[in-house]
Amino acid sequence: MRGAALVFAAFFGLYVWNMPPGLPLYRDSGEMTTSAATLGVSHPTGYPLYILLGHAIQVLPLGNRAYRMDLLSAAAGAAALSLLFFICRRRLGVVSALGAAILLGLNPTYWSVCMVPEMYSLWMLASVAVLALAWRLREGYGERLWLGFCFLYGLALTNRMDLVLWAPGLLWMALGPEEDASRVKGLWAMLALACFPAALALTDSKALLALLIVGTALWRAPAGRKGRWALWSLAFAGLGLSLDLYLPIRSSAHPWLDWNHPAELANLKETLLRSRYGGTLDLLSKSYAKGELLVPNLVVYGRHLWDSFSLVGLLAAVLGCASLSRSDNRIFLGAAAAYWWGGPLFLFLANMPPNPHALAIVEPHYLPSDLILALWAAFGLSALAGGRGAQWRGVEAGGPAVPGGFRKGVAARRAAWGRQALACLAVLALAVVPFSRGLAGRMGRRQHLFSYDYAKNVLRCVPPGGVLVAKKDVQLYSLWHYQALHGWRPDVDVVAQGLAGSPWYREGWRRRDPGLALSPLRDAAQWARFIGSNPAVFALPDAEVPPEIRPRRQNGMASALGPAASRGVPMGRPWDLFVLRGDYRYDTQPDFFTSDIVSDYSRALYFEAEEASKAGEALAASALLNRSWSMHWMFPEAPTLLGYVVFSSGAPAEAKPYYEAAVALYDEMLRLAEEYRALPELKGSISRGAAEAMMHLGVLCEKTGDPAAAERRYLESLRLHPLAQTHFNLAVLYWDKDWTRVRRELTAALSLDPTHADAAKYHAMLRGRPR
Repeated sequence: MRGAALVFAAFFGLYVWNMPPGLPLYRDSGEMTTSAATLGVSHPTGYPLYILLGHAIQVLPLGNRAYRMDLLSAAAGAAALSLLFFICRRRLGVVSALGAAILLGLNPTYWSVCMVPEMYSLWMLASVAVLALAWRLREGYGERLWLGFCFLYGLALTNRMDLVLWAPGLLWMALGPEEDASRVKGLWAMLALACFPAALALTDSKALLALLIVGTALWRAPAGRKGRWALWSLAFAGLGLSLDLYLPIRSSAHPWLDWNHPAELANLKETLLRSRYGGTLDLLSKSYAKGELLVPNLVVYGRHLWDSFSLVGLLAAVLGCASLSRSDNRIFLGAAAAYWWGGPLFLFLANMPPNPHALAIVEPHYLPSDLILALWAAFGLSALAGGRGAQWRGVEAGGPAVPGGFRKGVAARRAAWGRQALACLAVLALAVVPFSRGLAGRMGRRQHLFSYDYAKNVLRCVPPGGVLVAKKDVQLYSLWHYQALHGWRPDVDVVAQGLAGSPWYREGWRRRDPGLALSPLRDAAQWARFIGSNPAVFALPDAEVPPEIRPRRQNGMASALGPAASRGVPMGRPWDLFVLRGDYRYDTQPDFFTSDIVSDYSRALYFEAEEASKAGEALAASALLNRSWSMHWMFPEAPTLLGYVVFSSGAPAEAKPYYEAAVALYDEMLRLAEEYRALPELKGSISRGAAEAMMHLGVLCEKTGDPAAAERRYLESLRLHPLAQTHFNLAVLYWDKDWTRVRRELTAALSLDPTHADAAKYHAMLRGRPR
């Protein structure tokens, strides 16, 4: 126990030292802190166990509310490592146990979830706990131990339902005779690892997983009393799962956050099964064919393993897998099934595109399979050290006296000590390699104040009584956190664009602010109705506002829409009041979500520069654009507009590098869109931007007396995306040179945009011209 306590203290101290001082920018962190503090109902599956623990941790007189929940995550993560060390130490020795704890604890993904107010580290603690009980049951079945396993498993599912994917493997590990016949092992392995996954892939029926779980349990159940055994097992599992009753009970009291209002039975079912998410990790996956993204996801997962485990860890896991398959095939098969269902098969079912945002959502779900690999690595280190019980048991670990004399005995002892030294060196490498790759710098969040400053800066941009629309999770939930828990700007109604049409969300707003006229916000007509029904509507850069919505006026981070823009609401100069602590460069951020916030600042500056450019304020526009581009280099709109501003100021030669940079950046974005398997709509949007930049480059070439280069640019622009203006420019370029091509280009321009006045004018001038 002393060793386990030391492991807990070491990793808890490591995580606490590096964690942020408040709310981090991470996925649903703001939602979780808000829900825990107010005893709310979070998004499906509700996470009642985590929410209740998060509420309980608020009694600690330490830091702020988010920091206390960060501490909960750090404690759960360190406890999981301590328990992993404990169960491996007793069976495999201290070196192997320490190697497993280090391998998982210094995993960047694991480390990151131990510093944020999310349920993932608690998920890992529950995973290690049920794995430990299954392992203990394999060593000797006991009725009370089994019922404890059932209860704990049911309770763990109230935190993360994903743990159900481990059930077939853990049931095989926990139940059954001391040794199975080869025929039995082969049959179950074929069913669990091949037949049922294949059927699930073909039918998409989650009932197949339930069938495999029930079938495995009844097949492996103690003989002679299966009916009574099954009833007691269900009763204790149900007792653990009964914590889900928190959802309808608390929902009936109408808390501040009452996601999907599970007080109604139909909504409760949708919440527990994630029906409105299509039963998947994210609805985005429904835009792709089943299994279409498995290979790119496996490639990304392979990179994750290399980064998290290093060559030493992976070799140890492979060695352990081979060693375990020989020494205890039941443990091996159970762990292999858990790895298969929780790893590659999960990635198949998730079917997420390999872009940075989607990968940031998928990444924490690598952890269950990482845990299995860490366990295999412990077996590998044990095998490397000379087998079970050989580690640090004295020189006798080399074996008893060997016939043949003293020299052979000494040689055996030296060989044993050599293997143990090699295992120790491997564990040392597992600890050193991550830090040699810069892990400490990547994980340090002690000065991470981005969410605090973001919420302060955003709320400064909205006048009293304003309505602020946001869409992305991190941006929205950060504002929820600071409004609901810190009381910032209660006069501002922060509206979630993606939830605005949900009945439960609209009902919540009717209770909090009956004066807010809420409606869905998908198309221009709905936006116009919403803006007309509310006094002062603003939108953040992450909100998707249809281009038809006019007028707009940028005020720092928020765009005033409709009457709020035309009335000239006094705004001041919010950028002069903003606090931006930290490095605000997109490419240098340690995670996607912080980069995304930086991107929002960059886009807000760009929107303000657009207005300055239209107002003829070239110097102000250039300054804003340079600042925008310095924050986010991979933002081709900024150099495109910079080129236009410089060109309009009478310096075409100086504008050329900006347009060329924009074209190069668009090319890179198109390449990344292919790599990330972006949807056609996004690819089309990037292609259109690239075509516009290329067209402007053609105009510049034409103005500087290089018509051949201008023609090449225009034709390349049309290849990227057909634009009416590009066809018109070509018509002007061919004027008096090739009337057939002039007629063709003007006709094409008018077919794309019948309202193009210049094209119509020039087309009318063609009358009487030769065909």
